[in-house]
Amino acid sequence: MDWFVERREAAEIAHTRSGLRLQSPTCERGLSECRTIDGGTEHAWTELVHDALPPGALPAEVATRAREVIAPGPLLTESHEHATEVIRRLVDVARHAGASHLDVLLREVDRRTLFATPERHVEDHSRYALLEVKAFHSTDGATADLWRALAFPDVAHLRAALPSLESTVDGLVRELRETTPAVPCPTATLPIVFPPGAASGCFFHEVCGHPLEGDVVARSGSYLARRLGQRIAEPWLSVSDDPTDGHSALAFAFDDEGHSARSVPLLRDGVVASPLLDARTARALGHAPNGHGRRVDFRHPPLPRMAHTRVEPHEGNLKSLLADVAHGLLVQHLTPRHMDLLSGDFSFYIVEAREVRDGRPGRRVSPGILGGNGLEALASIDAVGADAKNLFATRGCRKLDHGPLPVSFGQPAVRFRGLHVRPWR
Repeated sequence: MDWFVERREAAEIAHTRSGLRLQSPTCERGLSECRTIDGGTEHAWTELVHDALPPGALPAEVATRAREVIAPGPLLTESHEHATEVIRRLVDVARHAGASHLDVLLREVDRRTLFATPERHVEDHSRYALLEVKAFHSTDGATADLWRALAFPDVAHLRAALPSLESTVDGLVRELRETTPAVPCPTATLPIVFPPGAASGCFFHEVCGHPLEGDVVARSGSYLARRLGQRIAEPWLSVSDDPTDGHSALAFAFDDEGHSARSVPLLRDGVVASPLLDARTARALGHAPNGHGRRVDFRHPPLPRMAHTRVEPHEGNLKSLLADVAHGLLVQHLTPRHMDLLSGDFSFYIVEAREVRDGRPGRRVSPGILGGNGLEALASIDAVGADAKNLFATRGCRKLDHGPLPVSFGQPAVRFRGLHVRPWR
């Protein structure tokens, strides 16, 4: 039997065309119990009111620590004034740079957890602030936009980074003005380059990460699960999932089953390496858990899930990877469209990309679709840079009916010899 106790507080501030909107902080407290029964496990949860535990819900020694976890703490409203100041400054910068509008979303989360069994108790505490900005520019009767996301340990760190954020927004608007209107997305197989720290990092999350989650591997349900220990890419490609990454504001020390989080190699030097495991799938596969048992909240049992999926740096940088591209695409933002875990076939929406001519990025291209097969695409990677940066998926990652979890990506510049692209609309 085990118990999981959680206290989660969240606050959100948004700026849209209609003005500034402040959402009052929300605070959820709850506990769950998991027990072994004939044929499997039984999971039950209870939402708590304030810091009151139901009588007898937990053993005495667990209840004492649980009360400390769910006890009322400082509300996130304390940072509203500073957060509002940051947002207004960024909106002013965008306006002066020539944007027609800037949308801003700032979300701060404080989460405390306790995982307990009769033998051990593990507490964890995480806090982060996620910032999204989307700049809009109108030209020739059409409106174009660019989006960026950043994460910080809290609003205080975000405020301290305000000069850098102002520079980011100014550069975003200027890039938008200089690269629009867009040229049509071609229909062709072209060299594709992902820049460091871009939303194209979700490619490796989808193509390498999900196929190696322990429940998928346990049922032989993916194209990579059948190739553990086999080489599928060049030796300069290594991909890992590391919840402890010190450069990720979403890092955690323990997963939601009380196991130490650690880096797990998905691909090591081009070879399919290890699955991501929670306790249940570790038992099924005959391995030890590796710190990837994650819960959406106390209402859900843990599943093996990603945290910070990282392409390990190699050599070179974006400029050197682009230099050999006579005609291709610099793909800055992808969103998943379709991923067949069994075959490895995939497609992504190209949300943001620029045409590359003679090694230089040019105009933006209109929305497109990037498609192919995981084995063929990974084998076609012919260069990986050393210029890694992080990006944070503010919408989170969904799995089954368990809802979104915050995830992040780490990626240097990556070049593919050829992937197929076509217009989206």
